[in-house]
Amino acid sequence: MAVIDNAIYDRIPDAWWSEDSFMALLRNAVNPPRFEYFRGVLSQRSSGPESLSVLDVGCGGGLLSERFAALGCAVTGIDRSLPTLAAASEHARSMGLDIRYQPGDAAALPFGAACFDVACCCDVLEHVDDVDRVVGEIARVLKPGGVFFFDTINRTWQSNLLAIKAAQDWALTRLVPRNVHVWERFVRPQELAASCERHGLAAHEFAGLSPKVNPFRALVSLVRLKLGRISFGEMGRTFVLAKSRDLSLSYMGYAVKHGA
Repeated sequence: MAVIDNAIYDRIPDAWWSEDSFMALLRNAVNPPRFEYFRGVLSQRSSGPESLSVLDVGCGGGLLSERFAALGCAVTGIDRSLPTLAAASEHARSMGLDIRYQPGDAAALPFGAACFDVACCCDVLEHVDDVDRVVGEIARVLKPGGVFFFDTINRTWQSNLLAIKAAQDWALTRLVPRNVHVWERFVRPQELAASCERHGLAAHEFAGLSPKVNPFRALVSLVRLKLGRISFGEMGRTFVLAKSRDLSLSYMGYAVKHGA
């Protein structure tokens, strides 16, 4: 099995907000639709976001932290990468957003029990050594009735072909550095649902995150990127994902802590 390169985030902290980095695909194609999904869930479950405390587990450069903060939530973001946290803090300041960033490990969260109304863990579960332990920690710090938001990549032949072979391994189609993802670490929905149930989180919904652009347009966008005619940011805005019923590649969802 290939060794995952989680140290890459220490080497490229400025990539999170750059138009010329592969991270712009995450920022422009993935982050908007998943946040709109999360926001829709919150609107049905709370009287107002300004009353909510949110923990962003593995916050990276703050893509989700900033979205929740812009709603008025009190946001805390943790990450193991100190250079990434510095970049996240600087960008939040430039946007006039008050976000508390601090070092922390998803497998041993530095907070007491029942501290947060919401916890999100996105683009993270496929990188950790023990998914069940992380889910257990998230359940511990959530208040009764608190909401756990997640997204990750399914462990299927489709994800092996697209997320590993096409996106990482094949030079003609490569979009991200090698070993950013390792297929064996991808998480099947039934595995995540079982972990949620073990830790008192009722798995309420799983939804696919799928491309809404047609395959030909996606291919044209890839060719233009490879020829240097568009940036990663432009490609991301073309290749936006959307909520779907197809969980075979990437999926998102939420669970609610028992005891409300």
